[in-house]
Amino acid sequence: MESLHQKDHQTILTRFSKYSEQIPDDLITEILLRLPSRSIARFRCVCKLWASTISRQDFTKSFRARSSSRPQILFACGKNNLKLFLSSSPQPHQNTDENSSSIAASYHMSLPCGRFYTLGHIGSLVYVREGMSLWKICNPSTGQCFTLPEVKIHSWIRTFFGYDPIEKQVKVLTITGEHGEDNHQVLTLETDKMSWRTIEYDTPHSPISAGVCINGVLYYRAYEHSLPDPCMMIVCFDVRSEKYSFIRVRESSLGAMEPETTTLINYNGHLASLEMQRSFSEASTSFDLWVPQDSGKEWSKHTYKFSIYTRRVILYCSD
Repeated sequence: MESLHQKDHQTILTRFSKYSEQIPDDLITEILLRLPSRSIARFRCVCKLWASTISRQDFTKSFRARSSSRPQILFACGKNNLKLFLSSSPQPHQNTDENSSSIAASYHMSLPCGRFYTLGHIGSLVYVREGMSLWKICNPSTGQCFTLPEVKIHSWIRTFFGYDPIEKQVKVLTITGEHGEDNHQVLTLETDKMSWRTIEYDTPHSPISAGVCINGVLYYRAYEHSLPDPCMMIVCFDVRSEKYSFIRVRESSLGAMEPETTTLINYNGHLASLEMQRSFSEASTSFDLWVPQDSGKEWSKHTYKFSIYTRRVILYCSD
């Protein structure tokens, strides 16, 4: 039997629902956009309307634009899980050097996973690879996490992430191979249904490097199989049209393609190659920055020397 308090409470809710007006959707969106990042994940659980609003691509874009004025740093650590932290805006120290500042990092979310082999980001998403082909994707701003559908593994598999700035879409390109036959598949990250679809290609190739996405084009190094002797080239995958093009480097610029010492990077919005130089002691003494000329057929080299010797150099290249 309901108590008198419960009946009174139910009566109040009924009257409130009867005489109150529904909050407009645009006002709800504006309220959600003003929330801090750590609150967005919790507010997804309020109702289906709020969850669908937060999951929309236009909401994510607007939220990122408003949050850009508040610098954030992502940290990852953990043995059996991936811990994500978001920082607050830098605050000046009290009674210390005027040029110094402190950043207060707050724990945000945890992504359960075993030993991960790859950690990276594309747009506002963080991706982690476990084992050969298990990929987990999470959005630190909204707290959403999901696992990509698995791909049938052949002799080898390579996975790349690209972003289309026009359609505001993140796509995953997976290439698997066996006995000289490649299978190219693409998946578009969506909130409702995700599935792999096979795409056509004219030039069989084997990827040999990580990829970098610049202005809607995904770049990676690969060996071309159509020639008697495998030739190294740069593959250009247009994320929006899902079409391939290729850059074949002349012999004079093959230093930019060395797979053991070079890394493709985003250099001021353009493709470039970074090559580390080492002495006999295996200490890094300088690095070469290769910048493409003549549609990528020729590359100009710029050498930068370190003021001190170092055995380990951490290169950070932001897009």
